[in-house]
Amino acid sequence: MVKVTIVGSGCGIPNPDRGSPCIAVNVGKELLVFDCGPGAVRAMAHAGIHWAALDMLFFTHFHTDHVGDLAALLFALNIPDVNRTNSLALFGPPGIQRLYENLVTAYGDWLTPKRYELFIEELHGEPLEGATWRLDLTKAEHTQPAYSYRLEADGAALVYSGDTDYSENIIRLADGSDLLILECSYPNEIAVPGHLTPEKAGEMAERAACRKLALTHIYPVAAGYDLAGQCRRAYHGEVVVAEDGMSFELGRSRSR
Repeated sequence: MVKVTIVGSGCGIPNPDRGSPCIAVNVGKELLVFDCGPGAVRAMAHAGIHWAALDMLFFTHFHTDHVGDLAALLFALNIPDVNRTNSLALFGPPGIQRLYENLVTAYGDWLTPKRYELFIEELHGEPLEGATWRLDLTKAEHTQPAYSYRLEADGAALVYSGDTDYSENIIRLADGSDLLILECSYPNEIAVPGHLTPEKAGEMAERAACRKLALTHIYPVAAGYDLAGQCRRAYHGEVVVAEDGMSFELGRSRSR
């Protein structure tokens, strides 16, 4: 079974109802996390996710609302009470190694691993494979270099866009997916370059023929708008507006 948890469904503006972007995915015995914005580590704990045991952390891009809790995570993993011993792998667009080095320059040895190994890999579009899963990626349409990810496991496919504007790449990546988690920052009435509105998100989901669409990365200005209703003008599948703590079960072995 693949369990997907929306740890944070918000954006870079602090919001009492929505945390910063973070998606946690349990695949068998492995925990994969996508993005880790400010407060994401605490939010994982609040959602009952064993954050200290995460195996791999994937970043879509390096805007602060997507990477802001990396330093807090690395610091916490070094606290003796946590007793982290298994390795941790960080993945992201080119620049992730430099990001880590800059954090160490700022915070010193508090962030360098004491009892576990840390692996950092810059991705250039190549797929990754684990024991029970495969990860593909593509370039998103954002204001800085950004990736979107497709995870396949247990006969199911999950796609997480990260930040993006309308993207042919993501439509191809999400083809036939079981769950497409797509950013939807603003309502139709407010269009901002580098981000999606509900109708644009719906058009992408319809063309990708995904089974379910979850709208995330919601800005506070979108509160009060019927985002799902606006999305349904273009998408005829199941659509939900993501909320913090919302979870989905995918795959052949999911509970019925």
